[in-house]
Amino acid sequence: MYFCLRIDLDYVPWDTPDAKEFGHGEPAMLLRILELARHTGFKFHFFASNRVLRAFPTNADAVLNDGHDLDWFCKHPEAPDARFGDAKIEFKTLGHEPTGFALRAAWPANVKTFAGIEQMKFVSGPPGVVPAGLKLFPVEGKSVREIARTGVSSRAWVEATKTHLREAASRNIGLTLPVRPQVLARLDPKLTYLRELLELSTAIGMPIRTLRDLTADKPTKK
Repeated sequence: MYFCLRIDLDYVPWDTPDAKEFGHGEPAMLLRILELARHTGFKFHFFASNRVLRAFPTNADAVLNDGHDLDWFCKHPEAPDARFGDAKIEFKTLGHEPTGFALRAAWPANVKTFAGIEQMKFVSGPPGVVPAGLKLFPVEGKSVREIARTGVSSRAWVEATKTHLREAASRNIGLTLPVRPQVLARLDPKLTYLRELLELSTAIGMPIRTLRDLTADKPTKK
């Protein structure tokens, strides 16, 4: 049983559609999330897209320097070979190697593998087919980005997530919550609601874990 806060980094300032919808708050939110982690002692799992690794390598450095886990955010699983090759180059400049990746949608059934998959151990995404040999950590329900687009209030979002946490605890299973700092800047700019979720998780006996730690079966950190 665990609660994984999956933080997807995909903001670049020239992405006009997302910026128009959610603004440019991701850089500031990333700093607030890192500060929250320092204050609480929690360890979070970040996933960075290729364009973020290229545009903001210092953000990836900050995540790693603060002791968090960092892996690949695979935006286009329908064509993973070249994209993972590019990602490996960017990770190498950080002196870091990804061991897993995150998806927004289920893995395409017609894509069986990709070059470099041998270094991967897990995938985080919706239930479905995954490449052989990888452990799937399923993500249920809508992402915070999809929820924000429905116009649901921040309070309604956090209360629904609390219900999911309690249900997972009652079933003795884990829960992964994908969030994007760019969207949190609109839904939860002071991280009040995110803090509520973290506090509830520990109160009901669901320790905060990263998927890397779960894969490696490392000891739990607060």
